[in-house]
Parts: sequence; structure tokens; C-alpha cells
Amino acid sequence: MAGITERNRQKNELTSIGFSMKYIDEWQPKTILYRHKPSYSVSGEISEDVGTSVKGVPGSPDYVLRKARIGLFPWRPSDECTCKWCAERSQEKEPVAQAAGTTSDPVLPQERGKRRMGPHFKSS
Repeated sequence: MAGITERNRQKNELTSIGFSMKYIDEWQPKTILYRHKPSYSVSGEISEDVGTSVKGVPGSPDYVLRKARIGLFPWRPSDECTCKWCAERSQEKEPVAQAAGTTSDPVLPQERGKRRMGPHFKSS
């Protein structure tokens, strides 16, 4: 069992992902999780697609938090879902319109080149 500090950290992380405090305090022993990210086999083929369910998994907050980090949530994926995998899919669906007379060269972000290298990677 996790200590109080670990439990509070898990609560904060779960609420930041989108879980309600009611779920965290009153979790069920078993639950159903839905894939928001496809599962791939060793050969690189999709073994389970987005929206498939995994039934009978533990419902404890620490287990659900570990699974949420890899794209499994207790709610179905939808257009209103704000997880990073659903957000990526919704961006892929939206067509990017180009203005007439513009080139197709990618625009680099403004922050490019301002990153500083940490002490681990600097040569002496």
C-alpha cells in the first residue's frame, strides 16, 4: 500500500488527466478500460485498435494511473476526449488549408534553437 504522500501525488496526477475525485475516493474493485492508443504487436502490426475494451482489470487508482500513462482509460475515446492520443487523432483529421501563393516548406517554431544542453551532454 502506498504512503499518504504517494497517494496524494497519484490523486493530483489522476485529476490532471481528467479523472473525477469521486472515482479516486470510491473506486470499484474491477473495471473496464478502453484503448485510446492502438496496441501494436512485435512485428509492428496493430493488434488492438482504438476503442477496444479490456475487461476485468483492477480498479485501484495506482493501477489505473499506470494504465492511463499508456493510453487506457475507463471512458470511451471520443472527439471531446482531451487525452494526448485523442488530441493527436483529432489534429490528424483536420485538414490543413494553405493560402494561395505560399510554399509548402514547413515553418519552424519560434523557440527553435533556444534550447540549452544539460551538463550531462556538454563536451568538456
